[in-house]
Amino acid sequence: MSRICHIVSNVQVLDAQPSMSDPSEVSVKCRFIIYRNRVETETDFLVGKREELLRKTKQGWKIARRKIVLDQNVLLAKNLTFFF
Repeated sequence: MSRICHIVSNVQVLDAQPSMSDPSEVSVKCRFIIYRNRVETETDFLVGKREELLRKTKQGWKIARRKIVLDQNVLLAKNLTFFF
């Protein structure tokens, strides 16, 4: 079983609709680091940014759209079996 740690930072609100005082949709961006360790010797670091559109619903805030941009050119991880 994998052991995963998510670190999220530099969260910025880009836009809020219809207004900042009572928004129903908010565009945000942030940076992340994901550390994963599995079995005895497999260790992976994934670094990048996320751009998201959050939408207010009766159940609370939900992610309406998410874009992931990784900083790595080559992924050395054998698989991506986790959420960003």
